[in-house]
Amino acid sequence: MRVRLPMRRVVLFAALFVVALVVFLPLRLVLAGSGIAAREATGSIWSGTLREARIGPALIGDVGARVLPLPLLTGGLHLELSRPTAAADRLSGTLILSRNRRAIEGATGLIPLEVSLDALPATSVELTDVTLRFRDGQCDRAEGMVRANLAGGAGFPASVSAALRCDRGAALLPFVVAPAGARIELRIFGDGRWQVGTSRR
Repeated sequence: MRVRLPMRRVVLFAALFVVALVVFLPLRLVLAGSGIAAREATGSIWSGTLREARIGPALIGDVGARVLPLPLLTGGLHLELSRPTAAADRLSGTLILSRNRRAIEGATGLIPLEVSLDALPATSVELTDVTLRFRDGQCDRAEGMVRANLAGGAGFPASVSAALRCDRGAALLPFVVAPAGARIELRIFGDGRWQVGTSRR
């Protein structure tokens, strides 16, 4: 004997199943293609944690992560990253991904670097209200201050600072190393590549 459920009940069960999938969707599923790598991602997309996260050469470390719901309706992903403001290495910012746009907005905090940036011997960078947006691979908006903390030696100061801006399709950080007056330019491209060049003022 076949048991037929009322259509309204079937629709209700289906709706509840979809809601359960969305509510408990694992955070690790949204990392693919985001540019973020992590040793471990725990929790749901609405309230999760990334362990030993990194973006390129930047070691983000352990951060809280949550997806903002409204941008999902238009096919975008807004991933909010945060570390407690009381921590010495506090961090906050929002990673934005869509079909033709990649961005980080409102980033503030300290980020250690695991690799040397060629001529710029930086061990970490401090971001202050940094927004960087690429549209179709071209720098569309870049603002905020970046301070690079240096390893020292060879006449380098303890740190150098620069204002972030767009330049010929890339994001540019024009650091000036005093008193020698050397100019070290760090360029960041939309595909994640970076390039360091030096010149004299």
